[in-house]
Amino acid sequence: MTEEPRRPLRTCLGCGKKQTKVLLRRLVLDEKNQPLFDRSQAAPGRGAYLCGPGCLQAAVKRKAFHRAFKKDVAVDVPNLEAAFLRQTND
Repeated sequence: MTEEPRRPLRTCLGCGKKQTKVLLRRLVLDEKNQPLFDRSQAAPGRGAYLCGPGCLQAAVKRKAFHRAFKKDVAVDVPNLEAAFLRQTND
């Protein structure tokens, strides 16, 4: 019997659910401290993860971006939500 390889787990900023990294969307900060989605999941710097668009709202409400990135983060919710939906539909 072959053992399945271990996959890295990450925690969603919004709901706190732990899932494998490939099931979550990774965010990184740009030069203006705005979170943006990292499609390749390999951009340099600290990353944070979300399950879905509902978790984005929860993360903002909980101020989870500030804790995850360990700095003040300017979250543009409408643009980030639209980017999340575009990424999901691709």
